[in-house]
Amino acid sequence: MIIYILFMKKSKMIILSFDSLSGEDFEFMKTLPAFAEFFENAAICTNVSSVYPSLTYPAHASIVTGKHPEEHGIIDNTLFQPNRMESPDWFWQRKFIKAETIYDLAIEKGMKVGAFLWPTTGKSKIQYNVPEVLPNRFWDNQIFASLRNGSPLFQLELLRHFGHILDGIKQPALDDFVTECVIHTIKTKAPEMILAHFTDLDTARHKFGVFSEEAYEAIRRLERRFDKMVGMLRATSLPSIIILGDHAQIDVKKEIDLNKILTNAVAKSCGGSAYIYVKPEFEAETEKQLKQIDGVEWILPKPFGFMAEAVEGVTFNHSLKADHGYHPDKPRYKTFFAAAGPEIKKRTIEQMSLVDIAPFIAEVMGLKFHV
Repeated sequence: MIIYILFMKKSKMIILSFDSLSGEDFEFMKTLPAFAEFFENAAICTNVSSVYPSLTYPAHASIVTGKHPEEHGIIDNTLFQPNRMESPDWFWQRKFIKAETIYDLAIEKGMKVGAFLWPTTGKSKIQYNVPEVLPNRFWDNQIFASLRNGSPLFQLELLRHFGHILDGIKQPALDDFVTECVIHTIKTKAPEMILAHFTDLDTARHKFGVFSEEAYEAIRRLERRFDKMVGMLRATSLPSIIILGDHAQIDVKKEIDLNKILTNAVAKSCGGSAYIYVKPEFEAETEKQLKQIDGVEWILPKPFGFMAEAVEGVTFNHSLKADHGYHPDKPRYKTFFAAAGPEIKKRTIEQMSLVDIAPFIAEVMGLKFHV
C-alpha cells in the first residue's frame, strides 16, 4: 500500500475509528455532507483487510503497531480464563502489546497524545487518556476502573464538563460524550495526536443487522459528530485526519454453541471464529468433531489446539443479528480507510490492510519505528 506524501514535516494527526465500518458504507457516506466534503481531498480505500480474528482489540493493536495479532500479542478481545468464562478480563492495558506503538513513538518525540476509548491503552504513557475498560468485579465500578487505568485528573475534568451526557456506557450517549471530550481536549490541551474510538455503529449492527435502518442512522450520527469536530478545527489550520474501520460485520442466520458439542475441548468464541483449547491427547477426537459440524468452514492448527472458522452467516456467539470475528477474506467483509491533510495526496487505493496504517501515520508525523 502506497499513499503519496506531498512534503514532509511534523504534522498533527487525528485518528477516528468507527467500529464496524464497512467498505460498503462508502456510497452511503458520500451522501452525507460532512463526509462528502472530507472525501473530496482524501486518499480512500474501500477494500481494507482486517486481521484474524477480526475483533476490535486485535484490530486496534494492529492499527497502532503495524503488526498482526500473532506478532503484537493481542489475539482476542478477552483473555482465556476458564474460571471466568462469563466475565473474563479484557486486553485492557498497554502492557499486553508486545510491540512498539505509534503513540509511544510520538510521546518519545515530545508530542502530547489524547486517547478516548481506544482499546488496550490502559496504564499507558498517553498524557490525556480515557481508556476503554469495564468493571468486571463485584467490588468495582466504571469510574474507579477508568481512573485507575487512565489519566485521573484529566478524566475528572471531562466528567465535570460532560458527565451529564452519559447514560452509563449506552449508545448513542457514549459516542456523544467522546465527541465532546475530543473537542475539549483539542481546544485546551493541543495534543499532536488524537486517537478516538466510536462504537455506536458496532452496537447498532450487532443488535439490528448490517444494513438495517438503525445502522444507517448510526452512520448519520457519526457524520454529525464528525462535522462538529471538524467544524471546530476550520478556524485553524487543519491537521491530518484519518477515518477508519477495524472490521465489517456479517448478518447472522445461525448460531452454534461449540461447547455443547465438543466433549474434551473448550471453545472460546470470537464470533465468526473460535479458539479451541484442547490437550494433545484429545486433538484427533476434537478435530473429527469439528469437521462434522454443519457450519464450521475450516479449522487451522494452533499451538494450543485449533482455530475454527464459521461459514458466512454462522456465529459461535448468541443473540446477535450480525457479528464479526471472521477471516478477513470473507466476501463483502472489507473495512474502510480515508485520510486527508496537508501532506496527503488525494487518490484511490485499490487495496490495503490494517497493518499498513501505522507506517503511514509514522511517515506523515515524521516518526520512525525502531524495529
